[in-house]
Amino acid sequence: MLYRIVSDIPGRLRLRTQAGLFDDEEARGVAYALMRTRGVRHAEVHPANGSILVAFDPIERRRVLSAIDAFDVLDLPREQVGIEGFSAAIEVAAENNRFRLEIASLAAWRLLRRLLLPAPLRVAWTVLRSIGFVAEGLRRLLDGRITVEVLDATAVVASLLRGSFDGADTIMFLLGLSSTMERHVQSRVHLALRDGIVTRAESVWLSGEDGDVCIPIDEVERDQVLHLMAGSVLPVDGKVVDGEAEVDEASMTGESRLVHKAEGSTVFAGTALEDGDLRVRVTAAPGDSRIDDIVTMVEQSAELKAGVQSDAERLADALVPLNLFAFFAILALTRNVGKAMAVLMVDYSCAIKLSMPVAVMSAMDEASRRNVVVKGGRYLEALAGADTVVFDKTGTLTHASPQVERVLSFTGVGEDTLLRYAACIEEHFPHSMARAIVAEAKRRGLTHVNELHAEVEYVVAHGISTRIDGLGAVIGSAHFVFEDEGVPKPEGIEEAIHEAAPTASVVYMAQDGVLVGAFCISDPLRDEAAGVLAQLRSLGIERVVMLTGDAETSARYVADRLGIDACHAQVLPEDKSFYVGELRRQGHVVIMVGDGINDSPALAAADVSVALSDASDIARAVADVSVLDASLESLVTMRCLAQRLMARIHRDYRFIVGFNTGLIALGVAGALPLTTAAYLHNVSTLAVTGLNARPLLPRPRR
Repeated sequence: MLYRIVSDIPGRLRLRTQAGLFDDEEARGVAYALMRTRGVRHAEVHPANGSILVAFDPIERRRVLSAIDAFDVLDLPREQVGIEGFSAAIEVAAENNRFRLEIASLAAWRLLRRLLLPAPLRVAWTVLRSIGFVAEGLRRLLDGRITVEVLDATAVVASLLRGSFDGADTIMFLLGLSSTMERHVQSRVHLALRDGIVTRAESVWLSGEDGDVCIPIDEVERDQVLHLMAGSVLPVDGKVVDGEAEVDEASMTGESRLVHKAEGSTVFAGTALEDGDLRVRVTAAPGDSRIDDIVTMVEQSAELKAGVQSDAERLADALVPLNLFAFFAILALTRNVGKAMAVLMVDYSCAIKLSMPVAVMSAMDEASRRNVVVKGGRYLEALAGADTVVFDKTGTLTHASPQVERVLSFTGVGEDTLLRYAACIEEHFPHSMARAIVAEAKRRGLTHVNELHAEVEYVVAHGISTRIDGLGAVIGSAHFVFEDEGVPKPEGIEEAIHEAAPTASVVYMAQDGVLVGAFCISDPLRDEAAGVLAQLRSLGIERVVMLTGDAETSARYVADRLGIDACHAQVLPEDKSFYVGELRRQGHVVIMVGDGINDSPALAAADVSVALSDASDIARAVADVSVLDASLESLVTMRCLAQRLMARIHRDYRFIVGFNTGLIALGVAGALPLTTAAYLHNVSTLAVTGLNARPLLPRPRR
């Protein structure tokens, strides 16, 4: 590839090739190829001017230039939008560049028309351009809808009929700028949702002749068969070849209900396997699934809009007929077309319907830049208005990587044998306690080449039932082992465990109806937990509640340390959901923060649910807000962002109504020329819309 270096500073190169050398897919392919080159941190390729920007480790400069030299302009790589970690940054950079080019071209073309075209041609262009606006207005009228597009068309036509061609051109130019800005924010939100709305595991279990093998998600290919178990989120589209399960397809359909899947059924990426066991043949590799359909559903769902946004849009639509009525009423009273047109040229609906969605979408985009994916404006509104926060304990208020503190054997079976058995069973299931047992086995060098157990039955939030070496085996909570499975509880066992590890959480294991061991797992408090709770209280949270399946002693220890208002221990998943529902029935607006499969019912029951990055796949799939980093401090950030968004929306509404009412009054009174009123109205609309795209929070310190 031929190019010239236009900027060369340590760790950053800007190159220029021939303009138009790349199409969009080739530009993406070159950028992706560069990102896969060792030492490259960021790459952008701009088709319009043939520019290539690369940021990299300075010691890898020669390698980067060699990679660029190797591109064959007759056979450039082509890529669709991918799911690799760097793809989102590349797509955002491309969208930002497209937006800047579109704004620049709109402004440049308007300036060139004024400078170069003679007046007759400018008039002809204005009339020709107005056809699109008029056609859209007529289409809405024929559909029986009187919307803001009807007012826009009426204002443009009225300006043309009065001979105010410059006024009509200005109106259309400002409307074009507003539309471009709205499309840009929508695209940014779409990219953010696409990157984060569908939960995918980092690895999956590949079924083969020799059993299941764990492979990275990016090695998944079409026609492979994956083994998916309860509690997982489907990483790809596929067809069931074996097994039965209940799948929650809310992320695909928007309707939260379980769908039975069996051999021959089609399953989709991002849906949650609530119960059962499936083997699925991959029909679309990661990145090729129906992810964009899911994102579009989330963007367009009226149920996911902020209530204040929906109310404002309904009000805006309701005001349009009033504007038209006012036009005819003023015309009848004054016989002055200019005064009557003031209510056509200046209206409320245009500013409300443009500025408020942009404010919400911009806030969602800002959240994504802070590593938080919000799945709808209504959840920002709930975050702003919540007065109660409910936390799970393990993995939420405590570290998501707990450690095995003690392994206790009650029948003479060796600790390592118990740990190997437990790790072999637990490695398939996504919970922080399971991860702790697997990690401890690895730390001790305890491995198994083949599975030691038969098929397992996983009972959400309770435990696992299987067979090991021909013996029935169960592992899980005290409730599951002693009550559900009927294993006799040895006398004095709780006192012995409390003496060995007084604040630990406990996982019990039994074989053939006899308790054989217990795993005492310590999960120390997150360093930031106390500070986050204090900040949330300062931001208006009145009540903090903790729900946990752990024993009373470990739960009370955490609650006392953090000053939690109410603590409920040994709570089952359905009871967690009941507690959350009861708080809502009492009139509280509830945020639920959880991380495990057992939290998913409570997450679904809350006004707004939050899952951190180290939560289970199913918790992140169910959650309305998915935090992509592991810190609780993101809760404070989102509370501040949501409250400032609501304040911005209410402030905008007051300004729009007050300012435009003033313009209408001055126009009807004849104190303000019609073209000036129209110009001020459109400029104020554009200004409010533009200001709503500003960040709500200060940029984080680096």
